[in-house]
Amino acid sequence: MGKSPDELVQQGLQSLGVTVLSEWDALVFLYHHSASLDTVAEIARLIGRDKGEVAAALQKLETLGLIQRSRISQGIRLYEFLTPPEPSVRHSSLRDLMSLAHNRLGRLLLVKHLRGPLHQPRRRRDSGLRLA
Repeated sequence: MGKSPDELVQQGLQSLGVTVLSEWDALVFLYHHSASLDTVAEIARLIGRDKGEVAAALQKLETLGLIQRSRISQGIRLYEFLTPPEPSVRHSSLRDLMSLAHNRLGRLLLVKHLRGPLHQPRRRRDSGLRLA
């Protein structure tokens, strides 16, 4: 019996080492562009993420061997997507996840696995003033 789409997404993400949504978003951006000559702030703006999140995501993707970054020059780097060698589990996982991400159900599954447990809603700060 085959694996469920849920299991395939989980195993694919594990084989790539991608654990949070900002990493996935940065990876997809570079996958579709092959290379990008930008600042972290510009990439963050283009994918709708916080600059700090994107900086951490790009660092991790480089550590995982999924992207390559040039030395920084005037605040700009060349970011290049690196295709995992074929044939490999990582290569087929990447191909399968990118294919899955082209439809709504696939994107929802990816988001489900990359967001983790539901976060508690933020509480409003109590100003300390009490009205009687």
